[in-house]
Amino acid sequence: MSQLNCKLPDLKVKKPNGLSSRLFFQVFSGPNAIAFAQLSSRSSNQHWHAANDSQHEGFCLPGVNYCLRIIEVNPDYRNQGVGSALLKEVIGFCRDEGVDSLYGQIRGDIHALRKWYQAEGFDLDAVDNIQLRLV
Repeated sequence: MSQLNCKLPDLKVKKPNGLSSRLFFQVFSGPNAIAFAQLSSRSSNQHWHAANDSQHEGFCLPGVNYCLRIIEVNPDYRNQGVGSALLKEVIGFCRDEGVDSLYGQIRGDIHALRKWYQAEGFDLDAVDNIQLRLV
């Protein structure tokens, strides 16, 4: 485990060892897990609409893509930078492993999460899909 770079001290992040069909990241405060992110792989990005739909053309990428299934932070630790720091760890890990893109769908407070994902560099479409090209 390594130190999580955020406002709160003494948080550790546990990352996967290399790529697999499912990747799981956990953030700990002492022995307690306070946040996690789960990704799954697909050989192509089939989460997005058909490639001939001009609104979504740029979202269909060949190569190694991971779907960000969920990123969750314990309510007691929200709005303190934990989720953003965890997402940065996920992005850095994927870049280091040669992943082409991350994608997913926003679930939860759509308005707030759209702003958050955009601030983190993700592209969004009209139906709340997200994608971040890493290459």
